[in-house]
Amino acid sequence: MKFLTDRYIRSLFLIGLGIYFIVEHEIRERPQSTEDLIDLHGTITDYSFKDNTGWRGNGRQYYIYLDGYPTKFQVKADYLRFFNKQQFEYNYKRDSQVRLSIPRYQKSLVGTDENVFLTSISVNGFEYLSKDETISREITMATSNSDYILGGVSIAIGILVFLFYDKIKKSY
Repeated sequence: MKFLTDRYIRSLFLIGLGIYFIVEHEIRERPQSTEDLIDLHGTITDYSFKDNTGWRGNGRQYYIYLDGYPTKFQVKADYLRFFNKQQFEYNYKRDSQVRLSIPRYQKSLVGTDENVFLTSISVNGFEYLSKDETISREITMATSNSDYILGGVSIAIGILVFLFYDKIKKSY
C-alpha cells in the first residue's frame, strides 16, 4: 500500500500525538475547589511506598490501604512533593484512624480494585498531604499552556516531516 509509507506513518503519529495532548488537556477532570472533593474516614491497615526511580523503574508508587476497602488509595505523582512521607512513616501505627479526601469524579471507583488518587491525608489531626496544596497544583496545571504548546509543536513537526521527508532522509 502506498499510503502506509514511513513518511505518512511518522507524520500521522506526530499529528495524532499533538491532537491527543490538546484534547486530553480539555477533557481531563480536575478538582478546582474543596467542593470537588469527598472525605473518607477509615482505619489504616497498611501502606506501601515504593521508589522505583532510575533506569527502567516505574517511578514512585505510594499506596495507602484502608480496612473494608479493596481500593488502593494512591498519592498522585504530581503531589509527591507535598506529601510528608518521612513523618507519615515515623508516626504510622497500624489501625490508626485516617481521614482522606479524593476527587468527586473518582467516587465510583471506591470499593473496587481500581486505584483512587488522594488529595489529602490526615491522621489524628496531623496533615500529611494538604487539600490546599493539591488543589492549588491542579489549578496551576489546568491553567498551564504546556499541553497546548507541546501539542502544537508535535503537529508542526508532523507537518514538517510530511513536507520535507525526502530532504530529511537524504541528509542521513
